[in-house]
Amino acid sequence: MNRIAQGLTLVLLGAAALTSTVATDLYLNWVKAGFGPFLIAAGVVMAVLGVLIIVAELRGERAAATAPEEHSDHSADDHGHDHSRAPRVAWLLLLPVVAVFVVAPPALGAYTVESTAASSAPPPEQARPGRFDDGLAEAGPGEVVAMDIRQFVMRAWVDEERQLAGREVELTGFAVPDPEGEGWFLARLQMSCCAADAIVNKVHISNEPAPETDTWWTVRGTWVEPEGDIADVSQHEFEVLEMEEVSDPPSPYEQ
Repeated sequence: MNRIAQGLTLVLLGAAALTSTVATDLYLNWVKAGFGPFLIAAGVVMAVLGVLIIVAELRGERAAATAPEEHSDHSADDHGHDHSRAPRVAWLLLLPVVAVFVVAPPALGAYTVESTAASSAPPPEQARPGRFDDGLAEAGPGEVVAMDIRQFVMRAWVDEERQLAGREVELTGFAVPDPEGEGWFLARLQMSCCAADAIVNKVHISNEPAPETDTWWTVRGTWVEPEGDIADVSQHEFEVLEMEEVSDPPSPYEQ
């Protein structure tokens, strides 16, 4: 890989970063929205550096073409090899460009949920009863409360007062089949930084036929209150009263 190829690689990498942030919101498949400005800045820097390298190399070639032959030979190979070339492994830098422009990885979905054996609920010691951001306490009697699945699971897992009991809740997520064949899961992924650290939040539904995997649905229904201690519940059940397919799904990641 010569210097011009190096510059072109930087330009393409910068263009990939800008395409996935400025032209589209593709970057949300991999990182949180807060990283957008940093990706834009990195894309601009890489593109500008690539252009500067190309321009400098072209100017150097023109200068070498007009210089005496003896001087050109001496400067091009002081030690018997050309320092203007990078190792062949540098071509691997093109792989991220190919990934974005040709086979851009989609957001994580049902496969991630199916391959994650860990429970979707947070450990009880990481939350304190009474500290919820789901709006349930502020909602009036009989009002349907729209929640993230993360909020629903948190409330169901640690709220010893069971304020969810009998309340109608609206959840939106994608369908995941139950490997045991007993119903299906409505799931979302919670991302702290990037897709690599995403954790699963899901509720189990058994009173409605399982829809197609990875299709998105908004469901309205109620929490199936478990018997005994809620800390012993392995998965939370949700009884659907009404469900509607989502044609324009939101980001699969909850904050």
